[in-house]
Amino acid sequence: MNPVDSETELRVVPAGAQDAPSVDADGEPLRRIEGVEVLRLAPHVDHRGSLTEVVNLGHPFWEEDVVYAYCITIRPGRIKGWGMHKRQSDRYFLVSGSVRIVLHDGRDESPTKGSFEIHNLTREAPGLLLIPAGVWHASQNWGADDAILMNFPTRPYDPADPDKYRIDPHSGEIPFDWGLPDG
Repeated sequence: MNPVDSETELRVVPAGAQDAPSVDADGEPLRRIEGVEVLRLAPHVDHRGSLTEVVNLGHPFWEEDVVYAYCITIRPGRIKGWGMHKRQSDRYFLVSGSVRIVLHDGRDESPTKGSFEIHNLTREAPGLLLIPAGVWHASQNWGADDAILMNFPTRPYDPADPDKYRIDPHSGEIPFDWGLPDG
């Protein structure tokens, strides 16, 4: 059997739909929403367990001070969101579980207004996710156990003037299909 020439495309029936590019030539994920940052973490693993550095104030991801932190739990199959802040950014770290975080750019002046971005955070793929002010976000637990997220927002919570806006994730106001497709 001869290998397929790089200039010749193999014909296959049925043809199927080609995946959209998800990484650049260097293997870095393509970003669709302006200002979103992802920092993949490298756990140190040995026979006893693992150690994962979460906050390193010398890293540019933490250029804004850590001023507040809290823990979020999400029950299996549940969605928390849509939520959005106008004055703060959120910085998420998944402690345990499997969570799909869906972002929707609602900023009028953003070059990526109306765009969606999806991040799947798991124990096997730890990372930090920075969600800028004005970006709607919802977190869906697709695992079998409670999921735990830590948030290190860029502003502390103000009980007299909460910087929190909500939309029901099933209202259709932000058009997103919460089904978990196979394939």
